[in-house]
Amino acid sequence: MRRILIPRGRQNGRLVAVSLGIFILLSYMTTSPVLAQDLELDLPEESGPAGVRPAQPSLGKPESKVPQEEEKPVAETAREAPQETPQVQYERRPAKILLSNISNRLLNVLSGDNGTNRTAIIGRFQISGEYRERRDGSAQVENVERLDIPIGDRLIFRTDVPFVGLDPQASGSTSLSGLGDISARLGGQIWARPAFTTFFEGQVVFPTASDPDLGRGKYQFVPGLTFSIPIQVLDTVFMPAVQQFISVGGDPSRNNVQYTKLGLEFTTTWANNLWWTTIEPDLYVDWKQQGKTAMNLEFEVGRRLGDHFRVWLRPAVGLWGTGVPGAYDWFTQFGIRYMF
Repeated sequence: MRRILIPRGRQNGRLVAVSLGIFILLSYMTTSPVLAQDLELDLPEESGPAGVRPAQPSLGKPESKVPQEEEKPVAETAREAPQETPQVQYERRPAKILLSNISNRLLNVLSGDNGTNRTAIIGRFQISGEYRERRDGSAQVENVERLDIPIGDRLIFRTDVPFVGLDPQASGSTSLSGLGDISARLGGQIWARPAFTTFFEGQVVFPTASDPDLGRGKYQFVPGLTFSIPIQVLDTVFMPAVQQFISVGGDPSRNNVQYTKLGLEFTTTWANNLWWTTIEPDLYVDWKQQGKTAMNLEFEVGRRLGDHFRVWLRPAVGLWGTGVPGAYDWFTQFGIRYMF
């Protein structure tokens, strides 16, 4: 075999070249990832401020967005916010109405229980005695027995049986006494509210007097309307009333009857309803005498005696109206009633 001899100088030069090539190759391998990363930063779509790496979209999945808080409608926000409403005023108004109704109802009940409310549906039996100075100069004593019987919650039946004594107080005249004209009436509440009650009644007067001078000698029909209006501030019940007296038969020799009575009664309770007082002006209009009038003014003071008994004293004075039915100079009445 033939040997090829390479000069020593050339051999050393080759060795240096190989060593340098290996060094360059190793340097490139260790620094190539950095170069690759720099290449990625130089992509056009990823250009931006230096030092900021844009977010890379995920592969295969849509880009997810961070859920943001939805804006609530203005109306809903306003509804959830605390509302400042004048609730105190709305609460006071029903309470005031309720207290007013309770007070009115109490006044009606108390006056009815005392026997002074003409619109009340409550039973009673009472006896009264009266002395009356008439405008014709005679004196009259009258005792009346009265019975009221409720019929249900809205109706009531009443009857009055009078016994009359008459002293003409004239020389040569004699006194008379006996049964007077009996009356019966049926009445009922046609409108019943705490602050306003309406009571309608129909009364019939029978000519039952044992002597013509002790009665009118006529059948009479008397429709009437009474109102009950409590006045809380005064603890008073105001009761205006109107009655129309009409004769419908009887003794033809006796004068017919046709007159109107207007009454305004104010009844006030005192001392926890142990006492009451009444003021009642009455106006009479006689249509048979071309509307001639008479006026009386009556007072009353009463007292409760336990749960059932009531007593009262009623003085009155006539202001004018000689010759008009219902007119008098003065009278005094005393009575006792049992409420049931």
